[in-house]
Amino acid sequence: MRLKFIITTTLVCLLSMTATAQITLDSRRVILDSRTGNWLCSVPESTFGTNFTATFNTSEPWTDITIDGDTVVPGTSYTFANVAGDRGYALVAHQGDSVTIQGKIYFTFYPIFEFNGTFNDDYQVTDVIANLPQSQGPTTMFSKVKHRGASTNGPSRLKRNYHIKFLTPDSNKMDRKFFGLRNDNSWILDAGQVDLLRIRNRVSTELWLDMCRQPYYADREPKALLGVRGDFIELFLNGSYNGIYALTEAMDRKQMKLAKYEEPDSVNPGKFHGMLWKAKVSDKIARMNGYYGYNNTKEMWGGFEVKYPDPDDVMPTQYRTLSNAVKFVVNSSNANFCAQVGQYFDIPVIMDYWIFINAVMGVDSGIKNIYWGVYDQTLDKKITLAAWDLDCTFGQNWTNSPVHPESTGPTRLLGTFNNLLLRLHELNPDSFSVKAVERYRLLRQDILSEDSLKNRFRNRLAPLRKAGALARETERWTMSSDISRQPLDFEAELAFIEDWIDQHMTFLDNTRFSPYIMGDCNRDGVVNISDVNLCINEILKGSSPVWYEDMNHDGIIDVVDINAIINVILGKNKGNNQASANP
Repeated sequence: MRLKFIITTTLVCLLSMTATAQITLDSRRVILDSRTGNWLCSVPESTFGTNFTATFNTSEPWTDITIDGDTVVPGTSYTFANVAGDRGYALVAHQGDSVTIQGKIYFTFYPIFEFNGTFNDDYQVTDVIANLPQSQGPTTMFSKVKHRGASTNGPSRLKRNYHIKFLTPDSNKMDRKFFGLRNDNSWILDAGQVDLLRIRNRVSTELWLDMCRQPYYADREPKALLGVRGDFIELFLNGSYNGIYALTEAMDRKQMKLAKYEEPDSVNPGKFHGMLWKAKVSDKIARMNGYYGYNNTKEMWGGFEVKYPDPDDVMPTQYRTLSNAVKFVVNSSNANFCAQVGQYFDIPVIMDYWIFINAVMGVDSGIKNIYWGVYDQTLDKKITLAAWDLDCTFGQNWTNSPVHPESTGPTRLLGTFNNLLLRLHELNPDSFSVKAVERYRLLRQDILSEDSLKNRFRNRLAPLRKAGALARETERWTMSSDISRQPLDFEAELAFIEDWIDQHMTFLDNTRFSPYIMGDCNRDGVVNISDVNLCINEILKGSSPVWYEDMNHDGIIDVVDINAIINVILGKNKGNNQASANP
C-alpha cells in the first residue's frame, strides 16, 4: 500500500478555477501540459483498473466537446473506463469557428505539484499548487523556492532540483506534512538529474536508513534519523510537465534530533549545544588528512559548511568540536588513534556507513555529502554522521560520459574516502575491520542480499510504471543534455543494476569483506608467495600496513611480518581462517 499523502495547514487557499483552469473533474484540477497539449489529473490509486465517473467542467468557452468520441456537456458526469497509467482519453473541443482543441487526458495516482515563476539560486516567493490524489481540489501553498545543488545546479542544467520553504501569508515559517512524515516548512525536490533510473538516491537512502544503527544518543532521542524519507510527485513548471521528483525531508538538526542552540538573553550569552556540518568540498580538511585553524566568523571551514545553527541566525558560529576531531584524525599516532578514536566518533554508525558506501559503491559519498553532527557538545564531544545525496551509486557516476564507466564497475573496490574511514579500515582499532566483516556478512543474509537489493529498485519502479510516470519522464527527458544525450530506458537500466548487484556483492564477499585468513595479505583466499611479495613491496615503498598485513600487530610492516607469513605457508602457524574479533 502506498504511503498516504497528507497536508496539514492552518490556512488552505483554494485556487480560482475560473482564472487558470481549463478542465475540472468534480473539483479535481486537470492540468494542461503546454508542450504536448495533453492533460494530467491526480486520482487515488484505487481508481486504477476501475471506471472513474466525475462531473466534467471547463472554464473555457468550448463547444462540441467529446471524449473518446462521446459527447460531453459541461456540468454532467462522464465515465472514464478502465483507468490506467498508459491510457489516454482523447479530448476534442472547439472554441469559436477556427480553433480546435485536441489532446488526451491521462491519470496518475502521484501528487502533482505546480510551480510558476522564474527561479534561480535565491529564494523566489511563489505559490506552490498541490493536486493530491485523495483531495477533491487543489491546495495553494504560499512558499519561497530556489534551485539547489552543486554540480547539478550549473547554468547548462535543465531538470533542476528545488528547495521549498513554506510560509504563512505574512512570510513566517509554515509547517507542512507530506506522506505522513515530519511536519516542517523545509522540503527538497530531487530531480534524479544525472541518474538514468531516477530513483537511485531514494533507494540508496532507504537502504541506509534500514541498515544503520541508531546514533550514540538514541537513549535520549529515540526518533533521531540519519537520513531523509520521502516519496515521488510529478511536477509542472510554468505550465509544462517537468517529470518525476522525489519530495523529501531536509537533512537538518530536526531530522537528527540534535540539541537546540540556547538563545541569548539579557543575562546569558547564546550557548551552542547541538552542531551540524556538511562536507561540501573535498579539500584536506574534509578529507581529514591535513589541518589548519578555523575562523568562527566564516560559514565554511575548509570543505565543511555550517548547517546548524544556521549562520544566518547565529554568527559567529563554533567549529571547536569538529576541529578537535579532525585534528585528532590528522595528527594522532597509530597507537593513540586506536586507543581514542571511539571518544571522538560514533563508531557503530561509522562502521555501518563504511559497509554501506562499499556495498552501493558510493563514489561521491566517501568524503563529500556526509553530514557530521554532535548531539550536545556540552555533554559529549562525540560526532556521528548522516548520509546525503546518493545518486552516484550502483554503478552510476556523477556524469554520464561515459555511461557506466569502468571506475564504477561491479568488480572495483571503492577507493575514495576520508582519512577517518581509511585509518579505521587499515589500523583496525578495537577490531573495527574484523567486526565490519562480521556485520557485513550478517547483513548479507537479508538487507544486503541480492534479492533484497533488487527488490528495492523493482518496488520503487513498479508504481511509477503503473501510474504512467516513467513513460512521461521518458518522453520529457530522454536524450537531454543532463544525461549526456543518453536515452532514458528504465528497463535496460534496471537490468544493468541487477547484473551489477549480482557481480558486486559476490566481489565484495571475496575481497574487502572476505573472512580474515592470517597471512592472506592480498585477500585472495590463499596464503602463498604472492603475499610475501606484497609485503616486500610494501616495505620497499615505506608503506604503513593495513591491519591484515601487520602479522604481529605492532603498527609497522617489516621482516617479522614476512617471516610470520612464511611460517603460515610452511604450516608452522595455522593462524585463523575466519573473521574474528581478535585477529
